[in-house]
Amino acid sequence: MKLQSNLLTLLTVILACGLLQSASASGGKSSTTPDTSTSPSNKPVAGGGGGGGGKSTTPAPTPAPARPILSSGPITFTASGPVNGTTPVCTGDFRIQAYYPTLLDEIVNVSVSSLDVPDGTVLYVNTVNTDYSYPYTANSFTVIGGAGSCTEKLFVGVAASFAGVTITDATGAIIFAGN
Repeated sequence: MKLQSNLLTLLTVILACGLLQSASASGGKSSTTPDTSTSPSNKPVAGGGGGGGGKSTTPAPTPAPARPILSSGPITFTASGPVNGTTPVCTGDFRIQAYYPTLLDEIVNVSVSSLDVPDGTVLYVNTVNTDYSYPYTANSFTVIGGAGSCTEKLFVGVAASFAGVTITDATGAIIFAGN
């Protein structure tokens, strides 16, 4: 319960920092809609020269740059053995990209097939990194018709690199291991 509280606090701080950065980048304004009011100071001045009074518009904000991908690749999985007489198959990939100067974003995709378990069986994705990590999406998925998939997203430290992933059942038994 303490870990959930710490995670919630961390996410709240991260979101607050992002909102503060956004507000300071836009001059404290929460909207980038041009001023369309009809006050006298916004009406163009007829004739030449003179002292202004023309309408001023705020230029459109520059789009945020794409997050650079720092590392990515396929995940090679090995099944722990046959499940109910059938050897299951698992594929996947990962991507680590910049998020904040002190935080990275990791995305892990996995997909299983030929898994001979009852429909509704829940499996869990457990990602291992070389630095701290905080998952911010669900890491479980349900198997239907012998197949299922999951995309797990994690915040990871700047020194993180992908070390591996396991897929387990509800008892913690490893069904797949990948790296």
